[in-house]
Amino acid sequence: MHLRVVTMNELPYTGIGEQGALAEVDWDDFRVFLEVVRTGSFNRAASRLKMTQPTVSRRLVRLEAALGVRLFDRDRRGPRLTHEGQRIFTDASAAQAALSRAANQASGTSGRIEGNCSVFMGDGVACYWMTRFLNPFFARHPNIELKLFGAFDTPGDKREIFDLYVHYYEPAESDPVAVKLGSMHFLPFASREYLRLHGVPRNIDDLGRHKLLDLSAYLADMGSWSSWSRDDAGKHTTLFTNLSACLGEAVRCGAGIALLPTYATLVDDTFVPLDIGIRFQTPIFVSYQRDAAKKWPVRATIDFLRSHVFDRKNMPWFRDAYAAPAEDWNKRLLTLLQEAAEPDGPRELAHRRRATGTPPR
Repeated sequence: MHLRVVTMNELPYTGIGEQGALAEVDWDDFRVFLEVVRTGSFNRAASRLKMTQPTVSRRLVRLEAALGVRLFDRDRRGPRLTHEGQRIFTDASAAQAALSRAANQASGTSGRIEGNCSVFMGDGVACYWMTRFLNPFFARHPNIELKLFGAFDTPGDKREIFDLYVHYYEPAESDPVAVKLGSMHFLPFASREYLRLHGVPRNIDDLGRHKLLDLSAYLADMGSWSSWSRDDAGKHTTLFTNLSACLGEAVRCGAGIALLPTYATLVDDTFVPLDIGIRFQTPIFVSYQRDAAKKWPVRATIDFLRSHVFDRKNMPWFRDAYAAPAEDWNKRLLTLLQEAAEPDGPRELAHRRRATGTPPR
């Protein structure tokens, strides 16, 4: 980074008069200069900066040439600031402190974001997935009040009530903004106890002798058991509900077999996926009005959903390409939950600001 020095109060007494030369001043040379002053030695400064002593000397010579002043008197006792060097040190120290404050404001703790964000999502993903990320979210954003509402039906005319909607369809109109979070892959699941009592179905035809559980949303959005069955197998269910959490708990308690997202294996090892040739997927979107995204808490929540809750890069269960449940998923999730609770690193902050224009906190 190049710094154009425009500290006008230096001009009368430092002899700096050519701004063309100042355009070539590199701030990193000031950093070397400050370290030499603070350590009182070229060698100690080189060690602190992980440079060689000749490199430190060359950088200071370059800085002196660019500024047109002598910064140090050099003798056996070490470098001593000249009158001009003392004044440059004062201004450079103030500049470094200002840069440090700016960096802290940009990448400091997320607790500086205050307010609330209301989120509307399916009760299944809210209960079984989003809740796992609440502690990490509040660790990053202790001053955001998250209002989480379960969606049993398509929001329809309730759109203006909530800041964010997490759903499984892409809005046809240009407003609201819709961002794809990932894909969910569905497989038949049963509990270990159910399979012990009723046996494991080996193929689609075996479903005719099993208890099947169904969700009303599957009929409209993703197809029901009947679309996979042959003849009369699977056309009749023992439970039909519009509550995803009810469906999941019915499976957990051994009431029957239902189509559940593959991340169910991460919820509880009670859920056993069944590979019998039945599988489908649906996209996941978050949508919002453009004005809502101007609120810092809403933008922070959008970023957290994209970067952590539905992290397609590191969560194979949310990628567009199907990945069968694997033994390492639990270990992977534990690591991702720990990372989600940590403050953003410089690389993550820079990536987010380039991608979304997220403002400093």
